[in-house]
Amino acid sequence: MSKKVLVAYGSRYGSTEEIARAIGEILEKEGLKTQVLDLKRTKQKEWPPLASFDAVLVGSGIKIGRWTDEASSFLKKHAGELKTLKANGLVVGVFVSCGLAVNPEQRQEAQQKYIEKILTEIGIKDAVDTYDAFGGVYDLSPSAPMGFLDKKMLAMGAKQMVKDGTVTEGARNDLRDWNQIRTFADHFVDLVKNTGKEN
Repeated sequence: MSKKVLVAYGSRYGSTEEIARAIGEILEKEGLKTQVLDLKRTKQKEWPPLASFDAVLVGSGIKIGRWTDEASSFLKKHAGELKTLKANGLVVGVFVSCGLAVNPEQRQEAQQKYIEKILTEIGIKDAVDTYDAFGGVYDLSPSAPMGFLDKKMLAMGAKQMVKDGTVTEGARNDLRDWNQIRTFADHFVDLVKNTGKEN
């Protein structure tokens, strides 16, 4: 019987969603029965019971140093359950998508600021087997899926990146390292297959 994985994510503008879905596809190809759950579009009462999964992976976008409300609420709501299920073999992973992790030299800092700190505050750091911080998308195109104010803030924040040629003005700039994401997904697969609950 194939193992079941829940990939739950909170995404503001689609970058984290694309990562979650890409990881979900990798897990499926590796023979893991995977449910990808959009926490923003799914009411809390419709969130599936964690006990029915062998592994849980939670992802969030980062904006102004903050997780999405949905992903943060998910971890807080299930903190006790995650710790209990962890003791019974549940595999737990976390990832974020953020601007800081665009630079490989700053990924460790991004992990500390946006993952380790949050998991410690919630009290579940010891329950998490693996985590990583991925770069994000700097969508400076006119069709970017965000409001006027957010577009202005992003453009201001990306000024230096435009100047040094990291991003192109007026374009959608994908600064995620898809090899890094695939490596993380493969590692998660190994954890689930080798250290998860026995069926």
